[in-house]
Amino acid sequence: MSITVEDISGTKKRLKIEIPVDIVQKEYAASVGSVRQRAKIPGFRPGHAPVSIIEKRFGSDIKSDIIDRLVPDYYSKALKEANLVPVTLPKFDSSLEFNKDEPLSFSLTVEVRPDVGELRYTGMKVDEIESSVEDKEIEDTLTGLQDERAMYDVVDRPVRENDLIVIDYVKFDPTGEKELASAKDQVMNLGNNLTPQGILDELVGKKKGDIADITLPAFEGGEVKEGEGGGDRIRVTIKEVKEKKLPEIDDEFAKDFGHDSLDALREKIKQGILTAKKDNAAKQQKAKLLDLLVENHEMEVPESLLERELENLVVNEKASQKKSGGLTSEAEQEKSAASGDDTEILERLRPKAIKNVKATMLLDMIAEKEGVTVTEDEIKSRIAILARHFQTTPENVINLFVTKDGSLENFKHTIQDEKVMELVLSKADVVKGA
Repeated sequence: MSITVEDISGTKKRLKIEIPVDIVQKEYAASVGSVRQRAKIPGFRPGHAPVSIIEKRFGSDIKSDIIDRLVPDYYSKALKEANLVPVTLPKFDSSLEFNKDEPLSFSLTVEVRPDVGELRYTGMKVDEIESSVEDKEIEDTLTGLQDERAMYDVVDRPVRENDLIVIDYVKFDPTGEKELASAKDQVMNLGNNLTPQGILDELVGKKKGDIADITLPAFEGGEVKEGEGGGDRIRVTIKEVKEKKLPEIDDEFAKDFGHDSLDALREKIKQGILTAKKDNAAKQQKAKLLDLLVENHEMEVPESLLERELENLVVNEKASQKKSGGLTSEAEQEKSAASGDDTEILERLRPKAIKNVKATMLLDMIAEKEGVTVTEDEIKSRIAILARHFQTTPENVINLFVTKDGSLENFKHTIQDEKVMELVLSKADVVKGA
């Protein structure tokens, strides 16, 4: 095999590959013989038809089969021999010409991972981030758990802000004449900070059996119109008032959470908070180390990877802007989409895209050097954790990733990156603050 590598750029190469004629002839003879054994030619027993007839009838298929087998095999060998790692599929510079009595020559262009020389990822300095837990944090968590275990008792008094009430309601249009909706025995928790202040003000002070007629705010373009009222009306009948009763925070309270004593529960809470803080500290340190990793290695970025990353960032940016109302108006959003002019966004996001691509390639290089891989058990374990978190089945989690990315490869790659960063952090020089 003859290989010539032409440098188009640091990340784009042209490979000229020549497969020797003896290999071509050997493959051709083997393919013809295989087809001859299987072919059913009228007037001939299987395996006895003349080669000339086999070539005439099946020559095109035989040539295609040989090309499909030889080209990928020798392309892979050429990459290995030239020590190149492709990041995209290759593009043939011209069509392949096959002749059984000539070497098979072809030329293709491929984008490859840049050569960064020696990887430098050990001994990078990163600040130590101390983690501790204040007593107030423990008490705040206990208070939150106490609130979760709250009970509600029926009371005979006016409504207060933290009460839970049972209501019937009827919703009318702004004229108060047309009924739009109604419901009975609806529960409203006035202490969950979700009830609009205007409605809360109308309900506080009312008693069982009282009726509150409330005019809702009017909306225009998704925003509340200036001035009071003007929207739909709602008539609320209060059927029951319930007062929140909090349990005592004591040893019995701790047993509800699987601990023998309040001290044991406090210690568990403390360790949970401490673990979360340490995880967050490690996350900050890894982010800093990743920045240093990119800064420490000069490299070109493959165009295709940069374009793909930019495309993803632009899509995410637009989705975020639309969700938060960052695009000033619906009309401007439509105008921007119609014009397809993303120049400003592309230029603004380009540095981030370059950094992301560099970081991804460097992490892959470190993974290869250190032999970092992801096992099937690790994938299953992570999927199980996500399933428990989102209260769904592992199958649904898998389907989510497959629907989004086409496979679990991106998910697997994410786990690999995390393992590499754990390794980089373990090899870092953690510096204590002054």
